[in-house]
Amino acid sequence: MRTNSMIMSLNSPVIENLTTDLAQTSLEMDDFTRPAVACFVEAMYTGEADKLEKDIFEDVNKMAHVFDVSWLTKKCLKFYKSDIMNFEDDSYEDILFACEIASRAHYHLKQTKLVNCFVKTIASRGVDKGIFVTRYLAGFASVPKRKIDMALMIARDSLDIIGNCLMAYLSFVLECKSFDENSLYLLQKLNTQNFRNTFPVKFKQLTNFVVSLSLQSDCAEETAIVENFVKDNVQANESINDLKEKQESAVKTLESKDTYNYGADYCNIDLNAETENLTHKTSATNTDDPELGWIMPISSSSSSLSEDGFLLRLKTTGYEREKKIRFDFILGGVGGSEHRRCFIMECRTLDLWRYYISRYGSPLESASWPYLENVPSVQVKHWTITKTSVNLTVVCNGVTVLNFNFLSKIMNSKADERQFWFNWSKSCVSIKFEATFEKSLLLEKRR
Repeated sequence: MRTNSMIMSLNSPVIENLTTDLAQTSLEMDDFTRPAVACFVEAMYTGEADKLEKDIFEDVNKMAHVFDVSWLTKKCLKFYKSDIMNFEDDSYEDILFACEIASRAHYHLKQTKLVNCFVKTIASRGVDKGIFVTRYLAGFASVPKRKIDMALMIARDSLDIIGNCLMAYLSFVLECKSFDENSLYLLQKLNTQNFRNTFPVKFKQLTNFVVSLSLQSDCAEETAIVENFVKDNVQANESINDLKEKQESAVKTLESKDTYNYGADYCNIDLNAETENLTHKTSATNTDDPELGWIMPISSSSSSLSEDGFLLRLKTTGYEREKKIRFDFILGGVGGSEHRRCFIMECRTLDLWRYYISRYGSPLESASWPYLENVPSVQVKHWTITKTSVNLTVVCNGVTVLNFNFLSKIMNSKADERQFWFNWSKSCVSIKFEATFEKSLLLEKRR
């Protein structure tokens, strides 16, 4: 493509240096598409970017930066704001398109203005960062480093989003066995001071989690990265080795129980503080006295939780057909708002139990409920019900009969359903417990 070197040099100090000082008469533009080069050249002649379109934007923007055409760089930024950031119905594909442009510009050109524009725009339009980042980092093992960097810039002060994604990946993909290149990279890039100050509970959960994983590793590099990550969470009189010894001791203790889900810093309900509200008095019941360490719960009683996480142990000692156990979770939201969700289990036969996960309120007809898997066919059943920010699990006599992953639901649901499942992952403020079992249900005391 023939051009006037004088006109090109007047617009670009880089081209002026190439043609005047280095006496070059041609430039190789093989890295750019022909329509993008034509748009760039016309802009240099006319001072306008009338041919700029979405499909050639990245090439034109890159040429404006490479050849230092400052006025065209400004026009590209204006086009990005007015056209590329003009999402239709806030569709994920449109948002992703704009995000990737900003990500590549930041990575290849060290250009921050597009990233700042993207983050500011999605915030003003009410796009849920948690849902977007969760989908954006799907397939984390093969995600390029620039996408991890972009996710961190999108999250900014909401680093609990990144923490949830990392814990889910280490738990469900790597199966709590090791770290990989991307997970170690993310640990190195996280702003630990910001994370700890803004979300101290989440930061403690993630810290305990990565320490527990590092105990299984003989890799010096992994150990060094983990030590650097957790150092801000270690007390002044406590070394990193002391922390590891405490974590190793805690893991051994938990492994002796029914189940242990790495990454869940459980916050147990205090059933000793208000026993008169949570137990039947001996004189008020005709049933046998509960076994040592167990109490008989009163239906519809509520208990508060101090941190994110939830674990409760139950024991059913008899078969009561069509009797139900229900938990209503009150989950915290932005600005103090609350979201209510319920989880119900229903006994059908000795080894057939249905479950229902829903919004707060009347559940659907139980005939359509799915069944828990592989429920042991024994009279006495020990149940462990655990809710974390990642999943809801039910273990019966050491067998995992339900592992419901909220993040998987977020990524695979339709747009109008994602917010519902995302709310399930929020911190638990309190729960309400209800049961229609008459005499064969016991609740574990907390010491």
